[in-house]
Amino acid sequence: MPRLLGLLSFVIYSLFWTSCSKRATPHSEITRGAPNNDSFQPLIELGEEKNLVSPSGSSIMGKLGTPDLLLPRDSSDLIFSDPRNNIRPFEPVYFDFDQYVMQEKERSKVINVASFLQQNRSARLLIEGYCDWKGTPAYNKSLGERRAHSIKDYLVELGTDPNRIDTLSIGDETAIPQALANQSSLDRRAEFVISKGD
Repeated sequence: MPRLLGLLSFVIYSLFWTSCSKRATPHSEITRGAPNNDSFQPLIELGEEKNLVSPSGSSIMGKLGTPDLLLPRDSSDLIFSDPRNNIRPFEPVYFDFDQYVMQEKERSKVINVASFLQQNRSARLLIEGYCDWKGTPAYNKSLGERRAHSIKDYLVELGTDPNRIDTLSIGDETAIPQALANQSSLDRRAEFVISKGD
């Protein structure tokens, strides 16, 4: 029995040490060394790395079909560089309390918008109508719509194609509740959102 235990201990001891010995060349599918006798191809060959997971595909073509992606952008597109493809480059038009008729002093702002649309034929315009916190939400929605439409009508008089203009009433959705008079006056406005059309 002691002989059997001694022999068994020897076998376990031998297995333990042989399993812990290090291999001279570890086997790995991502070995970056020189190719061996296996059919495995290395990721690096003559200094050039290969992607075995996903091929890189063809190069992305830049402007005018060239592969140079660092060419400067067309300057006419820079104004639309916002990620949402729209910008608010113009000052808002402000209205008097409970009014949708544009004041004469605000007309130059709309003339600037009309001039921009004349020069940029692919641009579209969204006019947003805003109101202050006074009045019911339904009333302010209607008033915001009238403010936006009064500006659209003036732009059409200035020669702008009405099919390039959309209107949207925001009403009092973004108004400051219980605002003071000077804050409320900033909520009574129309804003211009320019987007690049099709």
